[in-house]
Amino acid sequence: MPNRYSKNKPGSGVQNTGGTVYVNPNPSNNTRGVGATNTAKKDGTGINASTKTNTRGVGVKNTTKGVSNTSVTTPQKTENPEKKKEENKSNKSYQARVNQIVSEPGKQGKPEKFNDLRYPYSTIESGQDFIKFSAFKYKRNESDPGSSERLVTRNQDNLKSELLGQILLPIPANLVDSNQAAYGEGNMNFLQEGGMDAAINLMDLDLKKAGKAINSTISRITGGGNLVQNYFATQALNQIGGNLSLDQVLARSNGSVINPNMELLFKGPALRNFGFQFKFTPRFQKEAETVRTIIKAFKRNMAPKGSGGAFLKTPNIFEIQYEGKARNYLNRIKLCALTNVQMNYTGDGTWATYNDGSPISMNMTLAFRELTPVYNEDYEAYGDESDGVGY
Repeated sequence: MPNRYSKNKPGSGVQNTGGTVYVNPNPSNNTRGVGATNTAKKDGTGINASTKTNTRGVGVKNTTKGVSNTSVTTPQKTENPEKKKEENKSNKSYQARVNQIVSEPGKQGKPEKFNDLRYPYSTIESGQDFIKFSAFKYKRNESDPGSSERLVTRNQDNLKSELLGQILLPIPANLVDSNQAAYGEGNMNFLQEGGMDAAINLMDLDLKKAGKAINSTISRITGGGNLVQNYFATQALNQIGGNLSLDQVLARSNGSVINPNMELLFKGPALRNFGFQFKFTPRFQKEAETVRTIIKAFKRNMAPKGSGGAFLKTPNIFEIQYEGKARNYLNRIKLCALTNVQMNYTGDGTWATYNDGSPISMNMTLAFRELTPVYNEDYEAYGDESDGVGY
């Protein structure tokens, strides 16, 4: 008799044992891929009293004679515990080193304050004109950490904190100031103007005005002769290595160019620079020592702070003021950073010193730059002489 169960459907619970029909009494536990163990003997009864459920991946072998069904074991990615331990140790060591570098304060400098200095060393008379340099520690705005006031300086006085000392020097021979404002050329032809009008009206949801702006631009284009044809011809030529602009083509073909409507437009303020040159010719030892301290004070207060640390701090800043009767007729200067100190220890062109080694003549050139721009609102009224000629 032919075997009707020569091909079994997966999960049907029916197993062909080679001519004798075997029926599993619990077919729900023998599904495809679970790897059930069939212990039934080929005794002709075909009834298995017990079945075992095997989960996927265990790899249980079917012991029924003539049938071998071994489930596939999925390979698992194994991690090397020693390697992972070394990586964690390395990461912890790196993080500890970074924290150590950040926490290190760096090299500690000597006290920054100095006694007021002046040259010439003799007493300054009340009617004498001189220039005063006041050194301050630099600081940022101490407002709420979440506020933009810490990032934007609206009052220059918020940038200075502790007064470190003052230096009084005679008015230099070459005293100048220069105010600047940044301007640049700006163009907008009729195509850009029409596109801007259409875009503004579209943003205002005024479709009627946007349509009028577009139609007006189109009519001006069509009224310009072969403008569109020349434009696309220029683009095609440039694709193969040409270097022509639409204005060049129009100038050669029609003798005209698109009106750029050029204007000089304001771009922003500019930071001012100031330079001063002083000549020192000390007459006695105390005055020579004072000149030496003045030179050191300027050099030190322009140097950054934080040697050896993870971060550097901004150098100290200077407030420059004119003192004396001429003050009401001179300019005002905002807080400045000292950007350059240049010394010439042979002021007279030859090397010559006193008995103690002090050069008999020295030239010092200082370069400053203001920290904030000058605005119109910084000026006092025209009849007010407190700010002299202004900034």
